[in-house]
Amino acid sequence: MKFVNGLLGNGVSEHYNSNGHRCKEVSEINFQNYILFAGDNGSLGLDKPVEQTFPYLISQKLKCDYYNLSVFNGGLDALRYNLITWFTKYKRPKAVVISCEFMNSLLVSNSNFTEIKAADYNDEIIQDVSNVGNICGFFAGRNILARELLKQYVICPIYQLRYKNSIQLFDSDFVTDIDYDGDQFDYNDIAHIISTKIIAKSQRVRP
Repeated sequence: MKFVNGLLGNGVSEHYNSNGHRCKEVSEINFQNYILFAGDNGSLGLDKPVEQTFPYLISQKLKCDYYNLSVFNGGLDALRYNLITWFTKYKRPKAVVISCEFMNSLLVSNSNFTEIKAADYNDEIIQDVSNVGNICGFFAGRNILARELLKQYVICPIYQLRYKNSIQLFDSDFVTDIDYDGDQFDYNDIAHIISTKIIAKSQRVRP
């Protein structure tokens, strides 16, 4: 992971733009007509060309631009950081789509505080920290604080993709939930479900 222009991105790779995100450059975004994606692995779609990922497919169906803030294994910390940073720097999007499979993922640094990366869950210490965090309520408390903080910044419609057995950030009374029960990712199916929901929601709010 790396910080570029105030945003947290993935490492250097042909998959990503100069900020470490899987989409076009910020300077190329049409800020008059775009949606914002935030989350982790699923919305990156690293097993497919970018044109087959569901953020790209949704933007095509909705005829709008998009930016994808998702960070591999970034979990809640990366999601919260990037959303707050984005909403303080750029024009608000038409909507935000949240897709986070691993909300409780831990990010760690080295002793010199010179880098940040996803924790190695093969490490027994990390496993112990994760287990204790679940038992004592640390992750639940962290999620509540992040949820309430983001409500102050993300001032636009929010669509939350809910995976089977995954932890959700927002309550259903604040966002539009979109359930996806598939055991494997079908990006076309996800794109169809989300874009249909966004279109239906936008039609209901028109005068």
